[in-house]
Amino acid sequence: MKQIIVINRYYPPNPAISGHSACEMVREISNRNNHLKLFVRYIHAPYAGGCASQLPAGILGGISSIYNGKNKILRFVGNFVEGYRLIRLSLPYADAIITLTDPPMLNFWAGILCHKKRIPWIYWALDLYPDAFAAANIVSEKNYAYRIFNHNIKLHPPDFLIALGFQQANFLKEKYQRNIPCTILPCGISGIKKSKSSPAWHSERKIVFAYSGNMGEAHNPEFLIQLIQRMDPNKHTCLLSLYGAKAGSVLAKVGKHPSVRRINHIPQEYFPYVDIFLVSLLPEWTHICVPSKAVSAICSGRAIAFQGHVRSDIWQMFKNAAFYIDSSQETKMIDDLNNLLKLSKNSQTLQDKHTQAILYRKQLFARRLIAYNTIANFLQ
Repeated sequence: MKQIIVINRYYPPNPAISGHSACEMVREISNRNNHLKLFVRYIHAPYAGGCASQLPAGILGGISSIYNGKNKILRFVGNFVEGYRLIRLSLPYADAIITLTDPPMLNFWAGILCHKKRIPWIYWALDLYPDAFAAANIVSEKNYAYRIFNHNIKLHPPDFLIALGFQQANFLKEKYQRNIPCTILPCGISGIKKSKSSPAWHSERKIVFAYSGNMGEAHNPEFLIQLIQRMDPNKHTCLLSLYGAKAGSVLAKVGKHPSVRRINHIPQEYFPYVDIFLVSLLPEWTHICVPSKAVSAICSGRAIAFQGHVRSDIWQMFKNAAFYIDSSQETKMIDDLNNLLKLSKNSQTLQDKHTQAILYRKQLFARRLIAYNTIANFLQ
């Protein structure tokens, strides 16, 4: 029996979406092959936000956290050491290793150490490092340490790649300069069942918008602020369930707007009562991450309003179920926001977007089935 170790900083009952995804992978692969024994290495660490907790799958091996504070330098050092520990403790027992991308630079250690020990490494690229540090302006791409890390990562590619979309897959293959075996598995695919009882914020006449999730370094708060400032409380409701580095600035500016309803958490069974989910991704973050909130919105059969680059997987995958917000110029963004707010609850345009979302949902479930079968076959 082969021992497969899945590694991610977060794991259920911790609510982080990356841990939720890791848990689903463990369960799905275990169900497909009785000859694979799935172990999980993770960190006992808190996480702000995320989806509801679930029962963990697999044989668990959690280790203690080094640092959980907000000092960026100490956090980087702590995460860097945690990544090394997670890989090092797993190697003696692994016939293959699957890593996600928490803690940051986990891919650095996985590439070097798995290559050294000749252990197959599967990389699920939820977020790309060190690229994310450059996108967040934490470090320049010309920085010597950045170039050293990037060089070593390119020298030690994964044996198998799980990408969030075809655009990200092409980006990574160009980065590694190799044609790595690959499957596509977006993060956030879930079977969402509509609650029979409607939430208090549901309206038969107002369009309900929602921004649910991380408002962090990769996201554009101005898109959300400008939209809310133009809302008519007689026509629009905007649910805000925010966490992350930029959440405070958004709430400070528009948290008291009469169209806004602040909610700690929006249960997934209430997603189908939202008309349009709001998703942003700054252009410099294109391919570095693919927001799971967009995938979850599509799985609930609802439309999204996307502010980001047209080459992003979100737009390329879901354009027929999405409204595009062009932020290349402020005037273009304002025009797109105003046009979005002109929609009525029962407009044919909005209904068509919802119909397309349902079609995309079927494709996502088919894609997930193919991906897990491909991964299980590779491991066997």
